[in-house]
Amino acid sequence: MPLQVDLDNIDMNEFPKVENLDFMDCILEEGDMLYIPPKWWHYVRSLSISFSISFWWRTTVISPSA
Repeated sequence: MPLQVDLDNIDMNEFPKVENLDFMDCILEEGDMLYIPPKWWHYVRSLSISFSISFWWRTTVISPSA
């Protein structure tokens, strides 16, 4: 079950450890793209009207004997 934390309004009584988390913050400009590694938690907030696409894929390994 995903953890539901409102990162714009964190309840520090319910989630006290959030205060000590390391994080990266970035602002993407037009034409920019961001790679988020597998299993990294992330939070996205749009500063203006925007369009985003997420790609989910698995790497298939083909054995030499195939």
